[in-house]
Amino acid sequence: MRLVHLCVVSVRMNLIKHEKKLGGEDFPAQVPSRPSKAIIYGGSVIVPDVYSSEHIASHGGYGYYMSDRQDRVNRLLFPDEATTESEVPPLSEVGREWSEKTPVYERLYLSPEETVFLSIDSNMLEVSESKRILTPDELWSRMKELGGSNFLKRYAVYRYLRRCGWCVRSGLPYGCQYLIYRGSPGSHHAAAGVKIETQIEPRFFIGLNRALTNMKKALVIMTPIIPDGLNTSTQRCVDSVHISISTSTTMFIERKMNELKAKDGNELSKDKDMKDKPKEKPSMES
Repeated sequence: MRLVHLCVVSVRMNLIKHEKKLGGEDFPAQVPSRPSKAIIYGGSVIVPDVYSSEHIASHGGYGYYMSDRQDRVNRLLFPDEATTESEVPPLSEVGREWSEKTPVYERLYLSPEETVFLSIDSNMLEVSESKRILTPDELWSRMKELGGSNFLKRYAVYRYLRRCGWCVRSGLPYGCQYLIYRGSPGSHHAAAGVKIETQIEPRFFIGLNRALTNMKKALVIMTPIIPDGLNTSTQRCVDSVHISISTSTTMFIERKMNELKAKDGNELSKDKDMKDKPKEKPSMES
């Protein structure tokens, strides 16, 4: 049977839905509350201090650890305190057990977009290279080198999403630039995949939209428009970049119709049962 579907496109992001996870917690803030230091080493931006790494990662979801994927302990599965009624160990014991199995020292790696946003836009990160602190213009130039030719477009979109309150993570597993979360990746599923394109082929658009829809995610197409002759030597050039937004979501009509038919069928069966049920005769009063 051929699957019929309807694609709805909006120029706004009001089609995005937020699905909360079981047992996850939101970040206390989307930006770190205290400054940290990072170094550029081997073409990567690294936060060497473990406490600064934890603070940056837990306040906005910035960076990644080489061995990190998700929270190892779901808080709702374990009691806060040990009880005699249950054999399940308490949360503190389980958390300590898993922390002992993980490396004692892990370095947090930051992307070029995260580095510029935390350092220049948020003023919460000091970046050095070869034991020398980089100025904002030097850092911007260095991140453009590490980020490639499309770094300005990617950063303009990244900054826009961050300023709108989204937690922005890599969208590489889904074929797009970013995944956006309302809250944190631990508390919510990704609401949408963000694709940065000036032109997109219809077949590619349909395939990407279908893949994201099957994972309950919307598709957001963002097109950064850079003025001709724009001086990109400083980070201030991002203010001149205009961003066009289109949001797409797919509704599978066939599935919706089946749900409506099932609902109507249940209501009809209830009505039939009520009609077939014998009526009680009124009692005769003397």
